[in-house]
This record gives sequence, structure tokens and C-alpha cells, in this order.
Amino acid sequence: MFLFRLAEAEPLRPAPASPLLTHLVGDFAPAIAALWPEPHAPFLAAEAPRRHLLCLALAEAGPEPVAARAILERPLKQAVRAALVAPPLGLCRALAHLGEQAWTGVDYAGLLRLLALRGSAKLLRHCRSIDRAQVRALARLPDALLDKGTALLLADEASAGLLAEAFNALARRDGAAAAQAMAMRWSQAPNLAALADTVRLDLAPEPPPPPFAGTERLRPLADKAAIVDAATRYNNCLKDQIHWSNGNSVFYEWLGEPSVVLEITHDRLHGWRLAQARLRDNESVPPEVRAPLLETLVGLGVHVGRSNWDLSNDLRRLGRAAPQPPSEDEIVAALFEE
Repeated sequence: MFLFRLAEAEPLRPAPASPLLTHLVGDFAPAIAALWPEPHAPFLAAEAPRRHLLCLALAEAGPEPVAARAILERPLKQAVRAALVAPPLGLCRALAHLGEQAWTGVDYAGLLRLLALRGSAKLLRHCRSIDRAQVRALARLPDALLDKGTALLLADEASAGLLAEAFNALARRDGAAAAQAMAMRWSQAPNLAALADTVRLDLAPEPPPPPFAGTERLRPLADKAAIVDAATRYNNCLKDQIHWSNGNSVFYEWLGEPSVVLEITHDRLHGWRLAQARLRDNESVPPEVRAPLLETLVGLGVHVGRSNWDLSNDLRRLGRAAPQPPSEDEIVAALFEE
């Protein structure tokens, strides 16, 4: 995309570079020394934006010649057009904010890409200085996230890498159209914590259909939206359950005053089993509410009692320390009380 101009291009002849030039431009030193032998005065006397532009042109050109003198001598806007056929908007301003030392070719390529996309270009345009670490972080993001402005929330390369990994995995799983919808949704997050919550929710697939259609009072929370809504209303960690249930847990709501949210898990021995039931703020369910709820669950074939794991664990200890199984009332109380 960002191709250099061959007009006024100059061939490179190998020449030794001074320590000062090597310190200033790193891997570009041999190429620049080929253009201006030691003491490299025309290059070293140039302002930092010009030096960056020439290094950027060398990085884009590879083994091909560049219009080096035009880059150093022409007005900056003309010099940019001499270096690149289609320079992105904002490059002239960006060059003045890159510091004194040259960047790497990879970092320059990342900068050009970021300036070509609306969201990241806006972010860089408002920076007093453009930090190389920031560019490296943003360059790790897919175009869809940069163009939607999600980059505004990211602070470091590790955060960007995590977001890119999640986006790419979801795009493979759900398809390009769904990925674009996700990018738009992520861009609306007000802060990094909210962004992380949104991404984590997208990582979890929709739950399988509930095993029981429900009754007049027992309503299944059949999809992620219903579970998240219930988590908000009940002020509990129900939303986090989505991430690790793997279809082994389903959630229902018992309607009434008070209403109750239930988790029913798949037990290898009993089939579907009541795992827990709580009021808002994880408060215990009062005894008078339990009886009709239990009657409904048992009628649906839900086991209310100890799990396969509990029974197996007690059997494992049999003969070493005779376990005393809890009473039925204790088992039921543990399901309904915090």
C-alpha cells in the first residue's frame, strides 16, 4: 500500500557507518552511510522528522533505491510524497512526534497502518508524543478494532494482545459478520473493565436449550441475555457462571414474592440436580417459599439431594473413618441457604 517513488531515487553503495550514526538510526546506518559517507553531515544535520521519514522510506523500499535528497531537502509535505506514493493523512504531524532516534522497520510499518485507520489515527492525532510502545500495542489489534476506536481504552501491548487473541478466535468461531458486530459492541465500552466483561461474555457460547420447558412459576433463563439480566436484578455472580458451566449448569427463576434464582446441574448419577437457590444479594430462601418450589422441581424429575460426588467421596473414606451423612433437612438447607 505504501510504496516509495522511484523518481529521483538513489542507488545504495555499501559504506561504513560512524558510531554516532549507528546509535541514532540502528539497522538503517549502513544504508544511510551509503548515501552520505562519514561524517554523514547532511543526514545528521537534518531535523528529526526528516530523518524519520528517510528511515521509513528505506524500510518500505527494502533493497530498492529511495529519493533520499528530495526527502531531506524538499518541503516536508513534498518530501512525504517523494517517499511514499499514498501517504496516510496525519503522517507529517506524526513525524514531528516520534522523538530523536529512529524506529525499526516493523514499528514504522505499524505506524503507517495505524494512521490509515480512523480510530487509531484519531488517537495518535491527539498525542503530544507518539510512543513506540503504544504503536506496538495498537499494531497488534485487528483492523476492525482499530477502526471502531476500541484502541482508545488500551494501555499496553499485553492488553492489546489479549484483545486481538480473543477477537481472532471469535471471528474464526462465529464468522466475519459476527466479528464486525462484536467490534461495534466492544467500541461502546466506557472503560477497560467494561470492555473485558463484554469480551468475556462473547467468549462464552450461548447455552444449550434448557432441559425443562418450565412451568407457570418456574421460568428458564434460556440464553446469555436472560442470564445477564437476572445477574443484574439479583445482584449476584450469576453472569460469571456462564464462563465455566460448559452446558452442565442451567438456570431458572422462580417467580413470586420473593423470587428465587436457581442453578440446576447435570449429575452423572442423578441426572439433573438442584445445585443451589438464592434470593437477591445471595440471601437464603425462607422455608415457606421452599415447599412449592421443591414440589415443582421433583415433579419435573429434578433430584433434590446429595450429589454423585458427595456420595462417592463418602464411599472412598468408608472403613477409615465412618462418615456420618447429613440429614435430609441439612441437605435441603444447604441448597437454599448461604
